[in-house]
Amino acid sequence: MLKKLAKKLFGEGPSESREGFFLHVRCSNCGEVFNLFINKSTDLAQNFVEGGGVTYFLNKEIIGGRCKNLIQVRMKFDGARNVMSREIENGEFIDEKEPGREG
Repeated sequence: MLKKLAKKLFGEGPSESREGFFLHVRCSNCGEVFNLFINKSTDLAQNFVEGGGVTYFLNKEIIGGRCKNLIQVRMKFDGARNVMSREIENGEFIDEKEPGREG
């Protein structure tokens, strides 16, 4: 289903666009894979900084169907919504081209 959505939104190209990107993570407990679409306009929260600027952040909690392990993703973005940093607990980020990745 997500692959069909990606093709509609972006065609066959990369999984990132001006509107958003796919976040691929794997549970560190059971290995379940999650492919989540992050909409940069609606999923990111604003963080107002001193001097009138703005940055953005994402706090995402993921619970799978296999083991109920809570995966926590935290990402920081600059004012143009480009990724500055990311961290994950109870899981790992995976490359979309990784061999054997389930979708």
